[in-house]
Amino acid sequence: MNRFCFIDSSGIIKNDKFFGTGLLIVKNVGDMIDKLAKNAQPAYSDAKKAKDKVIDKLISMGEYDQVIKILKNKTRFEMKFDNVRKTTELYYQRMIDIFLSDKDNRFSAAVVNKENPTFNGALIEDTWETYTKYSAQLVIQEMRNMPLDKFCIVVDEISKPRNKPLSLEDTLLSKIRTGINNDQSVQFENIFGAISIESHSNMLMQLCDVLLGAVMYDYKKKSGMTSSKIEARKENLVKKIRNVLKIETLAKEIVDKSLVHFSVNEFV
Repeated sequence: MNRFCFIDSSGIIKNDKFFGTGLLIVKNVGDMIDKLAKNAQPAYSDAKKAKDKVIDKLISMGEYDQVIKILKNKTRFEMKFDNVRKTTELYYQRMIDIFLSDKDNRFSAAVVNKENPTFNGALIEDTWETYTKYSAQLVIQEMRNMPLDKFCIVVDEISKPRNKPLSLEDTLLSKIRTGINNDQSVQFENIFGAISIESHSNMLMQLCDVLLGAVMYDYKKKSGMTSSKIEARKENLVKKIRNVLKIETLAKEIVDKSLVHFSVNEFV
């Protein structure tokens, strides 16, 4: 069986208390993208109406500089966790429903928690190395879970430092090959492709961002890092996932297979 692996990250390893990597594995790619795209269309329409309303208000107030600033903003519309608002919450709730509707879907997160007593800062490298390291570990973990399946890796693009000799794809593949060296249960040849893309171009990458964002939100909330404003925007969405998994928080080691495979791992 062919499966597609979508990988995203959250946080800056050198600066943040938590760094997360998410892996979304999908078999029925076309069906999932179609459902997510149909869900995103009215969300985009609502977001555009809200933006137009703000512009009209600024014009009426004579705030033309602010209007120009908004119009010059070329940020593309994306269904990402950071963009959850009360006005679009319904569509994010539906994203979770779409994810849960296919039992072949799988999501796993690797979280580096600097509050963990076993955390060793000396082992932490730059974002490039950290991102590819934990991405490789998640992929290998799932290859062991599904040794007969074949995988295509789709990784969220990040800026390549000048001192890195390999591309993002080749760096990740190299770490996967090293990680499964001498492991007879996993075959590197089961990976049939790897490509990096920008998240705005793919709805499944955005779904991965939302799922990972929910996990990271609970880690930050548990650590007292979420404001009342952020909680007002995002609590209901994360609560939906908690309720499905019948747990009080996503900020812990989790393996749940009740509807789909959903796991959280703390890596050091």
